[in-house]
Parts: sequence; structure tokens; C-alpha cells
Amino acid sequence: MSPASTEQKQTGKLLFDQGSARQMLHFMSIASLCLGLVIAMMLLANPASSQIRWLSHLGIVALPLIALALLKRNHVRAAGLLLLWGYWVIALGNAPFTSGNRNVGVVTLPLLIVMMGWLVSPRQAAIMAGSSILALLGISLSEHYNWITLAGPVSPLSRWSILTAIIVVTTLLTLRAYRLYTTRFHEQQHLAATLELVTERSPIMLASVDEEGCYRYVNRNYAAFHGKIPIDLIGTPVSAHLSHSGAQAPLLALKHGNGSARYRHSRKNMQTGAECWLETDIQQASREDGSDDGYYAILRDITDEIRIEERIAFLAYHDALTGLPNRALLSDRLRQAIVRSEREDSQILVCYLDLDGFKLLNDTWGHTVGDIVLTQLAERLQECVRGTDTVARLGGDEFVVLIGGIENSQEIPVTMGRLLGAITRPMSVGTDTEVSISASIGVAIGPHDGEDPDVLLRHADQAMLMAKQSGRNRFALFDTGQEQRTRTLYQIIANVEKGLAAGEFRLVYQPKVNMRLGTIVGAEALIRWQHPEDGLLLPASFLPYIEGSPVAIHLGHWVLTEAMAQMSRWAAHGLRLPVSVNISGHHLQDGDFAQHLADLLDAHPDVPAERLEIEILETTAMEDVAKIARIIRASSALGVRFALDDFGTGYSSLTYFRRLPAQTLKIDKSFIRDILDDQEDLAIVKGVVALANSFGRQVIAEGLETLAHGVPLLEIGCDIAQGYGIAHPMPADALPEWAASWKAPALWLEARH
Repeated sequence: MSPASTEQKQTGKLLFDQGSARQMLHFMSIASLCLGLVIAMMLLANPASSQIRWLSHLGIVALPLIALALLKRNHVRAAGLLLLWGYWVIALGNAPFTSGNRNVGVVTLPLLIVMMGWLVSPRQAAIMAGSSILALLGISLSEHYNWITLAGPVSPLSRWSILTAIIVVTTLLTLRAYRLYTTRFHEQQHLAATLELVTERSPIMLASVDEEGCYRYVNRNYAAFHGKIPIDLIGTPVSAHLSHSGAQAPLLALKHGNGSARYRHSRKNMQTGAECWLETDIQQASREDGSDDGYYAILRDITDEIRIEERIAFLAYHDALTGLPNRALLSDRLRQAIVRSEREDSQILVCYLDLDGFKLLNDTWGHTVGDIVLTQLAERLQECVRGTDTVARLGGDEFVVLIGGIENSQEIPVTMGRLLGAITRPMSVGTDTEVSISASIGVAIGPHDGEDPDVLLRHADQAMLMAKQSGRNRFALFDTGQEQRTRTLYQIIANVEKGLAAGEFRLVYQPKVNMRLGTIVGAEALIRWQHPEDGLLLPASFLPYIEGSPVAIHLGHWVLTEAMAQMSRWAAHGLRLPVSVNISGHHLQDGDFAQHLADLLDAHPDVPAERLEIEILETTAMEDVAKIARIIRASSALGVRFALDDFGTGYSSLTYFRRLPAQTLKIDKSFIRDILDDQEDLAIVKGVVALANSFGRQVIAEGLETLAHGVPLLEIGCDIAQGYGIAHPMPADALPEWAASWKAPALWLEARH
């Protein structure tokens, strides 16, 4: 415990606080020091003064100095005891040797007693008063029986001087005490006003209860909550206004909380009639002697907080829009359903439901209508199942219906028909406004299709995709074979990505020639995979499986980058050969395609943009002609050429053909292969060539298997071709040597004349 705390405990309740007592003692010490100096000067003027008087006045000067030193160290109580008891000893110790009870110093005793009570403690003041009475009695008896010889009365002038000094000091101390007291009084008033403002205007409820269980104080908010005003409660028992459990709760909490406690409870608000949640903090009150003095209670209305906590707890396991269970709660219920199905030897259905065309509905009617549809759909699905089943929303337009207790597989079509029928019924979304929607449902049967919640959900999701691919507005059961195919697909995608990172892919190049002129006009870059285990793989063994995935775009970027780098290397050796690159439709429609192409051209300034030709499938172009046309124009603005590959397999109309700004048509090899024997194929090729010429497009025949196939092509005006009959695809370093040695065959030279 600190010295200040010890002094405060020993002092008890005083008229002045420690700070004010310190100021009073400091003022008293300075005044006493000044008084002592004045008296010392008077003694110097009177050489006949006795030794006792010199010692007394030396004490009057020394005591204030010591007290000031103690005050500087913040020992207020010690300074007060030293100063007041010191002056008391000087006043009474000097009397027997001067004029006894008639000594003017005796008149300071009442002042010292008062100051002791104000500044140190009432107990010390009582001790000083008793000691003064006994000391004065002793002096009086000694004087009466002549036990001591008095020095005689003080001269009138000295008496006047001393009394004047005492009166002045007393007056100054009184004024100082008044000033300190009034300052403290105003501070107390301000503090009381502040406390009243805080307690009476605060939404917190405050109450003080005495040891008898009666209200000592309540604020207005507490009284209003209980339908009263403060005066109606103060002085009355708590049990008269609260239930027995409500009145005993604070006492029990204090008993178990070691003098303080906090607990939550519900109580009816008598003002509004609403049931409210309260948080109560209670603190034991004790007197100075440690005896029980009741308790203080602070009550706070936490109803809103409780509701928010309940809402947060609800949203942790439920969907905010529909109130249905979310994925977390669904997993728990699905786990319970699996256990129950094993115990009952029954089956469970996990129905993964995805709305058909919900994005279009949102875009057409707005998200508000979309939310209305989702809410109504949730209600309909709940009406279709039993209370023991679960309807959950996973997010967006995806729902899961968990149905247990299935004894016979024949129940599944009936149950799914009921769900689909409920979904397709028109929904009212406003005055005279209805919308209709359908859904695709994938069904996984537990435990046949899995015994783990995540596995069943994944299988139901896969089955839902099958339902969408089959035409939508229907359901599909999970197919184990489809699961294996999906796993194989994912494995291939992962292997391609791994192989791309390991540098396992290669480009080979197949020349394209002008049969009429006998010149090499370019080469097509074809990808190969040098697999570490399966050897050299052709594109058909991996490209179809990665179409639409991000790795397909990464692979397309690599092909473009490698082809441009190879053209740079060839150009450095004098071979300036255009190269065509196949790009998938998914890659072409990627938002970063044009920018990546521009960056690639900037990185190879030695390769003119027109030497790069991008081949796209005709079937890809037909998916969204307008969008593909915009992409081709944006890329053509960079100088890049485009070719329409496998032309004739996509059944494109003349309108589509005219709208696509591709410079080259590549006739599919399926039409070229049989032109020597099949006049219909030859007629088709002839028509395509004529069509290309009429639109000013270049035409290339691909899949030229023999030199003889070139003769009819030259006759119908198709001069450019590629295929095994000309050259097989070859590594990049073999192409320059082949190009230097290749010459047009005589068969073609004869056919062109």
C-alpha cells in the first residue's frame, strides 16, 4: 500500500481532502515561519530574554521548515502531526516557565485543536483536547501550590504583539479554510450535478439497495422500467416490486461471485409490456468497518444485442433470403440422415436443383423479382416434402432437397415429378404479372452413391449437369460411369497443366504450297505432347478434353509465343515463312486475347504481323457470329490474318460466311480425300472454291494425301494445298532444309497448263 493510501486510511473522513489539507498546512507553515521570524527579531532587541523563550522561538522557526520539507515529499499527515503537536508542546511547555495559565501562547490551543480535526484526524484532535485540559490542570495546580516559580507576566507590548500575530494568523487561516471549503463545496455541487445528469439521463438503470433489502436509490430509468417513479421505490423492499426469484438473484450472484457479479436475465418492462433481456452488474457495498451495506446494481437493456446474436447464430446455419438451411446445416442434417438410413435400412435422396435460365430472368426483370422467385420457390419446395425432410439453399439459384425414408426406387420419379411440377407453376411477382421457370435436378442416392455428405452432394451436382445437358426441366440420376469419365477428364487437364510447366510440349510444322506456282507459301504449326510415359501424343488425345478450361488458354498462349519465337529464328537465317496457328474458340473469346496478341507482336518486331495467321474452326465461328466477327476485326487491326478451318463441316449459311471477315477458307479434308472417285465431293469443293473467289477469299485444300489429288484441284482453281502428299509435319529445324530441296512435281506442272 502506498504512503498516500495509508495516510488516507488512517485519516478517515475529514473536512478537507488531502490536497486541501496540504494547501492549508503549507499556508500555516509559511505564516508560522513569518511569525517566528518576527518574534525572533523582537528577542534580539531584548537581550534580557530567558533561555526558555529562545528555545521556544527557535522551535517556532524550525517546525515550519521541517513541515515544508515533509510536504514536499507528500507526507501530509506527518507534516500536520509534527507542526500541530510541535506548536502544542511549545505553547504548553513554555507556560510553566513564564506566566503559567496567563501565558499568551495558551490561547493558540483551541486553534491547534480545530486545525488538528480539520487537517489530520478527529481522533488526534480529541487526544490533543484531552491532553490540553490535563496539561492546563497541571500548570494551574503547580501555580496554585507554588510547585514552580513563574517568570512573571509578559510585558503589555509583548503580549499585544503576540496576540496580534495569533489573531492575524488565525484570521488568515480562517479565510484560507473558507476559500478551500467553498471551492470544494462548488466542486461537489458540480460533481453532484454531473452525476445526476449521468444517472438520470442515462439509458442505463441504476439502483442501490441497503442491507435490509430496501431501495436506497434508483434513477428515473430504473423506476420507469418498473412502471414507477423513483419516490415510489425508494425506501420500499425490493421484494415488493420483483418476483421472489428476481429479488433473490442479486444476492445469490453476490454469494457466488465474491462480492461482484454479472448475469443476464429476462424481465417484463412494465412501461411497455414487452419482455426484455437485461444484463445486470452488481457490486457489494461495505461500510468502513467492513460490515454489509447492501449492494449497487447497474442494469442494461440488451434485448437488441440478444436479437442480433440470435440473428447471427441463425444466419450461421440459414440462408438470409429464404430462411432455409445453408450448406453448413445441410451437411449436418445429411450426416444424420445417413446414420438414420443405415439404422433403418432405407435410402436417402440428395436432389441438387439448379434453375434453368435464372440469369436471364434476373437480367430481364431485375434482382428484386429474382429474389421474389427464389422466396416463392423455397416455400413451394417445403410444401412438397415432409417435415422430417430438408430443403436447403446453397446460394444463387442452387437448392438441395434431402428426402429420407425411401423404401422403393419407384418412388423417385414420382417425387421428382412433384418437385418439377411445383417449380414450373407460374409465380406471381406483381400486379397482373407472372413468370415461369424450370429447373434441372440431379439425384444421388445414399448410401448407394456415397456415404459421405460431400461425396453425395458432389455426385448430385454432377447428375444435375447431366440433366441440363439432356435438355433441362428434368431430373437425372447419378451415373457411376459418368463419375469415372469426369475424373479422367480432370486428370487429363491436370496432366496437361503439369506437362506445360515441365516443357513437354513441342511444335511441328506442315508446309503449305502453291501447286500452280510451285512455291512454298507457309506452314501450319501443330502441337505435339512428348509425354514422359506414353511417348509422343497427337492433339486428338488431349485437346478435346481441355477445351473450355483455363489450361486450354494457357496452352494457346504457349503455342502463339513459341510460333512467333520460331518465326524470329527462321527470319534470322533468311527464311521468312508465314505460320498459321490453331486457336480454340474458348481461347479466342477470352477477354485478354487481343491484348496478349498485341504484346506478342511488340515482343517480336522482326516478324511482320501479316506473317501470323490464326485458324479457327467453322463450328466455333457459328456459335456467336457477331462476337467472333468483332474479335477478328480487332485482331485484324493489328495486321494478323485469319483463316476459317475445316470449312464445310459447320453448315454455315452465305449470310454468316459474308459476315465473317476471315481472309482464308480451308476446305476440310473429308471433302478432299475422295475427290478422285466421288464426283459429289468434287462438286462440293468446286462450289466452295467458286464461293471463295466470288467473295475475294483465299482457299486452301487440306488433307492432300497424294500428288494425284492436286490435279483436279488445279483444274477447278484451288491452287494452295497441304497434306501428307506434300510433306508430313516436321520439326522446326528440318523445315529450312526441306524448303530448299522441294520442287513442284511434274504431274502438277502438266495439270496447270
